[in-house]
Amino acid sequence: HLAAAHSGLMTAKRTRNGDLHLDDLLPYLMNRLVARLNQNLGEDLRKRGFTFQDWRVLAVLAAHEGANLTELSEATVIPQPSVSRLVANLSRRGYVERQNGKRDSRIVHLFLTPAGKKIYDRMLPLAVDEYRAAMKGFSAKEYDQLRAALLRMMKNRKVKLLP
Repeated sequence: HLAAAHSGLMTAKRTRNGDLHLDDLLPYLMNRLVARLNQNLGEDLRKRGFTFQDWRVLAVLAAHEGANLTELSEATVIPQPSVSRLVANLSRRGYVERQNGKRDSRIVHLFLTPAGKKIYDRMLPLAVDEYRAAMKGFSAKEYDQLRAALLRMMKNRKVKLLP
């Protein structure tokens, strides 16, 4: 399947003027899917007093305790000035705490507080439900193939994953 996908641009449908159909381009399809998933989750989160960006920050910190602002910005795909504001807001609300680095006090490491972990644990089922709805009908093999393809695409474009 991946070999066929690789040659997909060579065999993609073309419009009358020879242009590719937009829905033949994987980045377009991925963007539309992710936008819809994020919109659905964002609506559920707003009902609970949070933004989708709040979720991104809390989710990354739950998975990568001690991340710094640069790492958090990369992992959430949110510009660093915006991440700084989000962290400041979540910190004021008691969900995130900052700790200066032991080796370099200029670097601030971020952690969820117990209240932040509790809120994250309440948000997680909403995200899992949205994800499961999108993955409905996929076999374990299809999941593994899709995940491998996405990770390969990320590697091709040098998208960093947090350790």
